[in-house]
Amino acid sequence: MKKPSQWWSRFEAATLASLLLLAPLPAASAAENTFRCEKLEAGQHKYNFQGLAGPHTVVTHEYARPTYHNTTYTLDLCAPLQRKGDVAKEEVCPDGTRVCAIKHRWDPKTDKSATDQVIPIVVGQADRPFAWEAKRLPGDEDAQKKGAKKEGLRLTLHGSTYQQRAQRTVVEFRCDPDVVGTEGEWESLDEYVPGKGEEGGGKKNGRREAKAGDEGGESTPEQQRKKENAALVWGGYKREKDDKGGDMDTLYLTWTTKYACDAAVDQPAPDQASEHWGFFTWVVILVFLAIAAYLIFGSWLNYNRHGARGWDLLPHGDSIRDVPYLLKDWVRRLLNTVQSSGSRGGYSAV
Repeated sequence: MKKPSQWWSRFEAATLASLLLLAPLPAASAAENTFRCEKLEAGQHKYNFQGLAGPHTVVTHEYARPTYHNTTYTLDLCAPLQRKGDVAKEEVCPDGTRVCAIKHRWDPKTDKSATDQVIPIVVGQADRPFAWEAKRLPGDEDAQKKGAKKEGLRLTLHGSTYQQRAQRTVVEFRCDPDVVGTEGEWESLDEYVPGKGEEGGGKKNGRREAKAGDEGGESTPEQQRKKENAALVWGGYKREKDDKGGDMDTLYLTWTTKYACDAAVDQPAPDQASEHWGFFTWVVILVFLAIAAYLIFGSWLNYNRHGARGWDLLPHGDSIRDVPYLLKDWVRRLLNTVQSSGSRGGYSAV
């Protein structure tokens, strides 16, 4: 009679081996909440903002006596920002930045500008992606009560801290079927590598922007330098309190584009894709469970009936051990067949 402790230890080993086979499945099938501009999900709806890929900038100016300032706010929905050319490290937002603000100070006496602040507003790395939320418009109850149809999306991006203040960006996409979303952008002093589908982009002297917008001696608050047909509009960079009462700075942008219209939204059948993936996952899990149960039960029978050890515990252990040799023999036969058929061309009838 076999000792219970011996059988139990072998049963635990076989069970552990089976569980190791099944362990990777939940991780492989789990969906990651990764931000993807070409497949941005809001509820059951999917938006595709790939047409807005690349850096997009709004420029603001302000005059706080006696200092002139220009600030460029640049965002890229689809990839981290990349500065163009050789730029000093202290004048660039860190790697992985999606939204960056660079504040310039202009000296009217010397007609020269210098970088005052570099503010990474939204930053995400491969191991620490930024958090985000998407909500379809209309988001406020007042607009719904009035019957106003306000197609679009409100996107909130988190993921950075500057001077011990949390940072975030809120972009309100508004529908206009006749607007792409790249119209009327103001070229800035800070140049970035163009995204896919964009032209090279022009240069604009940030010093003259400040000078042209601040005639007279009175201080002026920060405001956008905007063209009439600007699709991307600055709504403020405001100091606020978060839900927990902490300090937070929020950049507000409004972006008019056809990609926010309901007509451009991909609306598949609810849970259609998840149902197919769920069925496939269950099939794989059931197959692994069946194999594991067969190996465990077969090992238990071989141990109790025949006192088997090692490879002999596995059902059809001899066949399993012969698999490598069978494969080797099959490959050898295949190669011999190919070589013999190819050598026929070397003979000719006499």
